[in-house]
Amino acid sequence: MDPNVSLKLSKRADETVWGKAISGFGKVFYSSSFSVYSFLISRRRNQLLRAYKNYSNINEFKDEIKRDQISQKYKKAYDNYIATIEKYIVENIYTKMQKGASTLEENNIMSKYYEVKKYKGEDEVEFNTRLQILTLNMEWDVVQAHKSDSYLERFKEFYLYKIVELYKTHMRHSAILLANSKDGSRDEYEAIYTIIERYIKEVLPILPEKDDTNKIIKEYKKFVAPIDQFETKQYLQLRKRLCLLGFSNVLFEYSLPLVAKEDCYKEIIEIARTLITNYYTDIEKFECYGVLLDAIEEYFENIQYKKAYWNSDVEKEEFKQMDAKWQVMKKLARIDYESFKKQRELLFIAYDKKVMNREKIKLPEIRTYYHERLLILNALQRIKKPTPVSGKMRSNRRIKVPDTIVKEEKTGALVIGNPEEEKEQSAEEKLQVIENALNFLSDNQNDESQIEETQEETIQDKVNEGAKTVYNIASFLLTGNKKYKKRRSF
Repeated sequence: MDPNVSLKLSKRADETVWGKAISGFGKVFYSSSFSVYSFLISRRRNQLLRAYKNYSNINEFKDEIKRDQISQKYKKAYDNYIATIEKYIVENIYTKMQKGASTLEENNIMSKYYEVKKYKGEDEVEFNTRLQILTLNMEWDVVQAHKSDSYLERFKEFYLYKIVELYKTHMRHSAILLANSKDGSRDEYEAIYTIIERYIKEVLPILPEKDDTNKIIKEYKKFVAPIDQFETKQYLQLRKRLCLLGFSNVLFEYSLPLVAKEDCYKEIIEIARTLITNYYTDIEKFECYGVLLDAIEEYFENIQYKKAYWNSDVEKEEFKQMDAKWQVMKKLARIDYESFKKQRELLFIAYDKKVMNREKIKLPEIRTYYHERLLILNALQRIKKPTPVSGKMRSNRRIKVPDTIVKEEKTGALVIGNPEEEKEQSAEEKLQVIENALNFLSDNQNDESQIEETQEETIQDKVNEGAKTVYNIASFLLTGNKKYKKRRSF
């Protein structure tokens, strides 16, 4: 080691008196209450509220030039307001995170901003919509915490107008992405469900109270919110998606097109079918089966009734037949609910089997499960296996016997004939047929002497086969226990 080199210990700058003072001043300077951006954002907010007040009463102005001026002024004030808040996130909150002076809430804002920023350059509509929702939610929390009630009411009017518009724009854009994709990915479906859930949690409680919105909030708290505790059960997640799609019929009736909504229902039905085959316990299978039946019912009620187009006439005719049965079942539900549940299950099983056959879906496990459910509902009869009986099975069918035995000219083979119109033979006629056959064989035996010696064995075999055949015919005529074809060669 070089003796001229020496080590020197020094204190950290932030641990000295002046370092601690500068660090503390920096934390105070970059805090939300003392930041320069807080004054600038407040100024932009006040300008926007004044511009929005004139913009909300734009229909009172008859001059088109005046309307254009008010509209442009409002848009410019809004753009400046959003840009100032974004700059505050990038410069102020990011700097506070580096200095360790950021709060937990600011860290959450920064993480959400990073999630939004990944869409920049890839999908500008998605980026701009998400950024505006993020910034407006930030401002709503700030105004609620630090402003007076009168100021809060002014800002709330603008906030509800804009946030509802942004959520509907976001929903339309996500539906377009889903409809344009050939095979919708899981993220595209999940984006629609996320928009619906966030709208219910963040916007609905602030909106003016109505019967529909209050009912949706109660049903969400009762059926959807507790499902997050059971994420391992996939059929519960399907139940949650099904509930959210039902809420969208009221909240996003025009923003979520029927085509995209139909794809969502079909995706739930396909996943439910697959889950039934994947589960092993009967309880889980039945729970998933219940989700499948509910999905088919909601698809029928919310999609099929509103359809203005059909892929084929067969599909349209199936809908008409099912609709006629479904209307009768609805009346039955008021009288006998247990019978209604049984008939509903039978109807949806038959409908889903038709859909699977039409779309050529090969799921033998789900077909087997449907068969088991039909047996449980006594819609099918169990066929008992026949008990074995000793002895031979006889047929009572009457066998017609040919009248003549003829010889073919080309082959010389003896053939049993079968005339077109056969009549019942007497015992004498049957004996006459046997005598004719025996005489014919004796004539063939007399001709054997004229054939060469090399063919004697072959001829003798044919004669023996003919004799056996004649014996079988005679046995048949006498006993009726032998069956013959219409034509048979010896």
